[in-house]
Amino acid sequence: MVEERFHRDDEGRPLREGRTPREYLASDEIEYRPCPYPGSRQASGRPMNVSALRQTSVHWDEIVESLGFLRTAYAEARGGYGPDVMDLWRVSQLGSALPWFFVLAGEPLPGYAAALSKATLGTGILAQRLLLKMLAEAWAPPPLTTPTLVGLAESTGTLVGETEVCSASDKMIARFVDALVAGVPAGGVAAVDPLIAARDRVLGFGASYAAFKLAMWLYYQARRFLYADIAAARGPGAVRALVEAPCEPPDFFVIEPPDPAAVPPALRAAWLDQLANLIVPFAPDGSDRAVRDGARRIAAATADDAPDPIARAIAAFARLDAIWGDIVAAVEAGLRGAPCPAAIDAATRDRLVVTSPRAMFAALVAP
Repeated sequence: MVEERFHRDDEGRPLREGRTPREYLASDEIEYRPCPYPGSRQASGRPMNVSALRQTSVHWDEIVESLGFLRTAYAEARGGYGPDVMDLWRVSQLGSALPWFFVLAGEPLPGYAAALSKATLGTGILAQRLLLKMLAEAWAPPPLTTPTLVGLAESTGTLVGETEVCSASDKMIARFVDALVAGVPAGGVAAVDPLIAARDRVLGFGASYAAFKLAMWLYYQARRFLYADIAAARGPGAVRALVEAPCEPPDFFVIEPPDPAAVPPALRAAWLDQLANLIVPFAPDGSDRAVRDGARRIAAATADDAPDPIARAIAAFARLDAIWGDIVAAVEAGLRGAPCPAAIDAATRDRLVVTSPRAMFAALVAP
């Protein structure tokens, strides 16, 4: 899932669409056209992918039905549904995880599941932008109705990507968001019946996927405090490449104080523990509880107040690295629905982050 570049659905469409590397695309595989919709999309001047829109239109009933199923199954597992911002994010992650539910099982990837995942990528990013407003600006979200969320998608720039814009019509966007907010499966859509029959495994797989993304983000944020300590002691050049590396996961955001090195370890741990509590277990088999527990251990691992910042950072990274391995093993078990079959060695742990600091920490010599 982390390194995916080339997978296709059972209709031959690339799973990543315009984000697919050129070497995996035919020259005419993605058709772009100017965006006809007013607002931020048209103002951006970026094109829309009409190839993806065609597939979405063909599978519209299956998309809405499967999203209604995921929302309802999640609400039942959680014992309610606000929805609040994180409810919307988690259901979006269930949609984004769905292709991997098929691919990792060695099964054909249905076109409707691929199309749904592309749409929920957008609603997941919207929820993340709203979460950032809540954390950074103390913003209190209004009741998250369909009209409100459609307006927030426009005002936060979520409909405009780096190279293209959302290709759905305003009517399709509103209908999709309505299914995310209050949808229930209507029944009678045969293509989705096997998914509904596998309810518990689908929920467990998606819960592990969502928890993994949040745990990766927390691990990244915790490491940034260590980089700040090293920069304060040795100069910013010592960790510049790590500080400037992309966020993990790449669709998330960095949130930290202006001077992280000045934050006392106890406050670092309290802040990270607050973020760890965003991981709310809902897998029917309870497999994602270990991920949440690991995230809280990450927070606690930054509380060491040893006076030497370099020695403290080296020791903290060793603890974080070990905890990350435990988290990855728990996620692997949740995705498989069975125990992890192999140890999570250092090379594997490093492959599952964008930029590993292992070499830098190995080269550090505490004074």
